[in-house]
Amino acid sequence: MGRNQQNMRIKILICFIYVSVVLVATIYSQEIRESYTLSEQELSLRFSEPVDTIISDLKIFIPNYMNNENIPGVQIAFIHEGKIVWSEGFGVTNTITRELVTSNTLFEVASLSKVVTAYMALKLIEEGKLSFEKPLHNYLTQEWMIPSVYRDSIHLSHVLSHSSGLGKMSKDIMFKPGTAYYYSANGYIFLKEVMEEVTEESFENLAQRLVFKPLGMKSSSFVKQSEFAIRTSNGHIRALIPFILFGILFTTLFVIILLIGLLIIRLRTKSWELRRLYLVIILSISFILLASAIFIILGSSSLTEFAWVLVISGFVLLTLFLLLFYVGRSLFIKKLSHRRGIKIILSYLWSFVIIVLIFFCSIKIKNIPVPDWTDYDVSPAGTLRTSAQELALFLIEISNPQFLKIETGEYLRTSQIKLSNNLGWGMGPGILYSEQGYALWQWGQHIDFQSIMIIYPEHEFGVVICTNNDLLNPDVAVEIAHRALGGKIEPLRLAIHLQYDYVEQN
Repeated sequence: MGRNQQNMRIKILICFIYVSVVLVATIYSQEIRESYTLSEQELSLRFSEPVDTIISDLKIFIPNYMNNENIPGVQIAFIHEGKIVWSEGFGVTNTITRELVTSNTLFEVASLSKVVTAYMALKLIEEGKLSFEKPLHNYLTQEWMIPSVYRDSIHLSHVLSHSSGLGKMSKDIMFKPGTAYYYSANGYIFLKEVMEEVTEESFENLAQRLVFKPLGMKSSSFVKQSEFAIRTSNGHIRALIPFILFGILFTTLFVIILLIGLLIIRLRTKSWELRRLYLVIILSISFILLASAIFIILGSSSLTEFAWVLVISGFVLLTLFLLLFYVGRSLFIKKLSHRRGIKIILSYLWSFVIIVLIFFCSIKIKNIPVPDWTDYDVSPAGTLRTSAQELALFLIEISNPQFLKIETGEYLRTSQIKLSNNLGWGMGPGILYSEQGYALWQWGQHIDFQSIMIIYPEHEFGVVICTNNDLLNPDVAVEIAHRALGGKIEPLRLAIHLQYDYVEQN
């Protein structure tokens, strides 16, 4: 083969690579330009509009918004004059099986669990099992938190209003309880230990007895219920997340094992030659070690379903890379040159192009369903599975309690800590203040689910939104709720993004 002919083929390959990368990047940039964003214009509170008008508007808005924001499934329950007037599902529970979301589909609602836990604690106050005056730590017979000057200063009101000083995961107390706001699931985990000790009941039994059965929430649970599995939606994440994470971890581990393998080969054969068989062995060892580590680490954190997603995605990623690499090597690289040095350079160049192509293609894959195969530890801060309709029953209850004494119910909507001029936190829910009245609310976020519930008690006007989309698009539930209710939204958005963490009181 002549040198000019070789150079021409190399130029053709490079042009092909360049055009492919530019084409994928152009498609992606066009998608970003065309992405839908809801107007930031504040709406008036819609409680005075005819309910049929609002529902008709939402039936058009929600599917369009889902399509533009790539949301797999949405469930809504709409409250008007203190009653659930509409509940419906949109989209699918799983992007592979295409099972439809209905009003009976169950979702993981993450931090909405905290308000249910707060309500349970208030019920236990009425039963005489808990008190606002007694430090929570004094209820326990065993040490739970690290000894601290503030350990005995944490009371129930501090935990429920996120002003206990406990961090998100650590048991350290960061500030004097009651003097600042710091959103903390850890405080609720502390409270769960107290509630189970003073009642000698499991947390799930307490939830059923104090909340779910009285309110008719027949399909709600903090634990995995096998009979509800068929009705439970899968969460979804973007392909980009597991691809990048697995790719970085695998590449790092592969390089380490490759260097060790080359050293062993050198000591045994007096050569640095890496045969294809050795490469296959090193790839296999790297994959098996990484997969094992992922299952051990995530499994110990009750996140086995994400371990499956990561490992399966990694297997697909590795298989796709090797397939494209050897196809390109067979069709182009071997025919372009017989010189070893040029082949090596082209192999590295082709590997880079494959990685770029896979990266941009993974951006296009928005929703990978997360399997719900495993059991999980009960968390008072985040493992509630329920429906928007059943959550609406609970939301109506905290707005106008029928199973709590009037004075006890007032604690829910009395601000214990101030976040801003128009936002505070009660004993459980957040409190939004506006000229059109105050609202009780809470959002829920997990890696693969987003939800929100909001109600204006004075107008008996509220909504619950559950979605099964990923955390990289965290505002979708808020935006749909905003369309349903109107009113002020920006303070909620800031709180959802934790902009108010560590707000000290004057």
